[in-house]
Amino acid sequence: MSLKRAILAGVSAALVSTTAMAGGFDRGGVQIDQLFDAGTTMGARAAWVMPQRELKNYQRAGNSAVDNRAALIGGGVQQQVAAFTLGNGGTPPNAAQLAGIQALVTAGVDAALAPLTPASASSVDVEGDYSNFSLGFKVNVSEGVDCLGHYSQPYGADADYGTGNAQSLSAVSFKISTNDYGLTCSYQFSAGETAVGKAFGRIIVGGSYQEIEGFQSRQSFGDFIPLGGFGGVADATGLGLFNVTDEAFGFRVGASYEIPTIALRATVLYSSKYDYDLTGTQNNTGFNPNLALTPVGVVPITASTEIPQALDIRLQSGIREGTLAFLNMRWQDWSQLQSIRINGGLNPADPTGNTGSNLAFEPFYQDGYTISAGVGQVITTELSGLAAIGWDRGTSTTSGTQTDTWTLSGGFQYKPFENMEFNFGGLIGVLTSGTSGPNPAQVDQSNNVTYSFDNDMVYALSGSFKAKF
Repeated sequence: MSLKRAILAGVSAALVSTTAMAGGFDRGGVQIDQLFDAGTTMGARAAWVMPQRELKNYQRAGNSAVDNRAALIGGGVQQQVAAFTLGNGGTPPNAAQLAGIQALVTAGVDAALAPLTPASASSVDVEGDYSNFSLGFKVNVSEGVDCLGHYSQPYGADADYGTGNAQSLSAVSFKISTNDYGLTCSYQFSAGETAVGKAFGRIIVGGSYQEIEGFQSRQSFGDFIPLGGFGGVADATGLGLFNVTDEAFGFRVGASYEIPTIALRATVLYSSKYDYDLTGTQNNTGFNPNLALTPVGVVPITASTEIPQALDIRLQSGIREGTLAFLNMRWQDWSQLQSIRINGGLNPADPTGNTGSNLAFEPFYQDGYTISAGVGQVITTELSGLAAIGWDRGTSTTSGTQTDTWTLSGGFQYKPFENMEFNFGGLIGVLTSGTSGPNPAQVDQSNNVTYSFDNDMVYALSGSFKAKF
């Protein structure tokens, strides 16, 4: 029985592990395993990932409304003095009456602000379920030359925090999506004879055009403080909406060493960074008008960031007839993403209407490392299976939820015909516990929040189809 059956099942399940919860925004990167298929093949793959992260003990050191207490009291006193004067035949209040109005307004404002000093929330479910899709078409161009055209969604993020809680000033919802259109080719050549069979080398080169879209919504504190007649807006959504996009090009280069008779393959692949100069808009018309932010409207915003460079090392070998072992390792330079300034927008944490100097997305990441290892086994003529374990070092440092992740995955391949195969995989994992707090280098006071989280679970399902011609 050929070891290739186990290889294919192994690749399928291993990709579930990598895609599920890698660090940063990684959802598996750009995969080129189909390039190693013989002949012409067409394949498609989809995954569904379900992280269960819950954040607890939210505390915010301060907020725009608390910091703006004096202005809220002053505005409330002006309203009450005007109402008193109108009802008193045009005669303003005397000193004693004015003192009474000031005391009444101050008590009302402080009572409304008290629950939010600091702002808090018992728990927030944060990680959103997401899907991932890829498509590839591989051809043998000429002797030793193979090319793979591929589409994938290699990076992304989905988080929903909800409104009216301590996180809402930093983000109510946060989403990133990518579309990658790539072409990767290889040249295979003889590398001589070995004791176990003929060896081959392979040079790999390729490139991608990648699109990125980002969305974030934020809520100003004044929009969910029930100040009533003292200047607040009770139960208002009060959202500011950020939308940015850009496109970039990247390349990949690598090499492999192969001995087909024992299913041995060692591959090293370097992927370049993608530099993005993001442009878009902030719609801040939903912010509370009592905060007097200016300018109000749909304003242009810009930011510069990157999807960082990465290095993949993949090793596999047959260890006995019908059995294959593999080890996959990935490094990505996520430490390049620290404090990313957003230029031109309004910050809901600044009631004076600061236009951009302290508005930022601040992940403060460290480099990401992902390792997975497993064994594949041919079961019958039509069926192969695999089990694997995985570890991902969390990219979060002082802030964020991306702690270490441990996973157990499995998969099987069903091949009803010689030119057709179906792969199915599943994963269960543990998102480890941790705490998050302000970073000394942060510039956006909206991110001045602390919280904790326990060990949580993540689940994933994956399926793929491949046809050979």
